Amino acid sequence: MGTTYESSSAVFILPDDCSKSEGQILKLLHPKENQTCIAYFCTGTKSLNELLSVKEKYVSWFVDENVLGDTRLNVGTPLDPLFMIIPYLLRNIDKYSPLAQILVDEKYPSAIVLEDLVSESDLSCVADVKPSLDKIIKFNKAKTLDWLSEKVEKVVAAMKKCSVSPGFNSTLSDADYTKYACGIVSDYISSSLSVDLQEKLGVKLSVDCDEEKPAKKPKLSNKADHDACKPAKGSMPKGKEKAPKLTKGQKQLASVNTKGMKSMSSFFKKVEK
Repeated sequence: MGTTYESSSAVFILPDDCSKSEGQILKLLHPKENQTCIAYFCTGTKSLNELLSVKEKYVSWFVDENVLGDTRLNVGTPLDPLFMIIPYLLRNIDKYSPLAQILVDEKYPSAIVLEDLVSESDLSCVADVKPSLDKIIKFNKAKTLDWLSEKVEKVVAAMKKCSVSPGFNSTLSDADYTKYACGIVSDYISSSLSVDLQEKLGVKLSVDCDEEKPAKKPKLSNKADHDACKPAKGSMPKGKEKAPKLTKGQKQLASVNTKGMKSMSSFFKKVEK
């Protein structure tokens, strides 16, 4: 169960272990999107939680005996700090460096907090580690893919335990579960690592498959769309326009000499008094 906190402008639902210690909201680099990720750092448990926000135009929240209107709901979900460290390792891929130096980021200075959230044992899952107090490490791709594969297996186990069936299909195979779990894990790694992970697991995410397919011609949904696709009047090249065929009666009328004759429309004009 989670613990609910409220402020003047937001409601937070966090894991219970965060209720016994203070915390702070951090701005970090998202490991996939290269954008800002908002996280809640519990100082007591040294745990990291990604904050996912929900903001609706017309909504109220019931918190204890209070009704809070026009507020944002923030749900904290545990996040393995190694996911946040990997992007920095990829920037420093060819040499050993202290973790504190690798995490220096002018745009996201809070990244240095990640150093205290991992041990040398944790880092050895994604990097080669030199025994040192400074946590001197270098990225190891093979170790990282093994670690990511274990994450996928854990997601699959959790889905089966909770009877989660993607796409409302209750007859999914193990390969289907692996594919779906790989997609979840891929939301927290770079595109290049995701491709390597798919190759290692022997799956192909549908997003990548769709990118390889040629774009389909849009289907015309109504007459207006159909008319819009027709050539504009007078847009056809000269010399290619065909004269309309005349009937026998039209040919006879065309041959009549109408010089000095009034037009038919003149008989229907308003007579001025």
